[in-house]
Amino acid sequence: MPLSTIPNATLKLTKWPMAVLMLGLLPGIIMALGTLSAEIIRSPSPLFYFAAGAGAYVILWYAILKRRFMGSFFSTFEHELTHALFAWLTLHRVTGLKATWSQGGEMRYRGQGNWLISIAPYWFPTLCIPFIVMSGLGQFDGAVWVAPAFGATFAYHITSTIRETHRQQTDLQKTTFLFAWAFLPSANLLSAGFIIAYAHSGMDAALAFVDVSWQSTLDFIQR
Repeated sequence: MPLSTIPNATLKLTKWPMAVLMLGLLPGIIMALGTLSAEIIRSPSPLFYFAAGAGAYVILWYAILKRRFMGSFFSTFEHELTHALFAWLTLHRVTGLKATWSQGGEMRYRGQGNWLISIAPYWFPTLCIPFIVMSGLGQFDGAVWVAPAFGATFAYHITSTIRETHRQQTDLQKTTFLFAWAFLPSANLLSAGFIIAYAHSGMDAALAFVDVSWQSTLDFIQR
């Protein structure tokens, strides 16, 4: 029996319950984002360099990077790498990864696959994770370039996700658009809030954002 059998079966059983859960979390996540925004307004300075990096990337993207002549090799590679990451996490063997300049890409693996592999690039900020891991390990030692670079990778995630999320995407067709519409808004807002809270005040604040999202949802339901 392939190692991926159990993760695939579990994800198959939990697909629609997860969609309902994520849809139900949406009001709480929005309220948690409001709380986070208020904290940032009270103390904006910790987010300055992160926001500067994000803003610089957005300007560069609008001015140059979004143009057709720039191609899409890097974003395609990152997209397929995210598929591969979740294939590995669900115990699949990745057998190939291809990215082209303007003709898309492909990630090949052995096994049945699952919805999490298909939908991962449309919410998971892959390039932000190394910054969080390395910062947690103390590898950056307060280097001034880290916050702007972290902000730029976050802005890249937002712009690439917006650009890649459309009705022609076979990944979203595979998961069904109903599932994507139920799952992705909460998943994207939750991941964005986590990253922003981390950039502002560290891991404790990021985890607190997730907890506030959950507690706010429970409070909303109990009203």
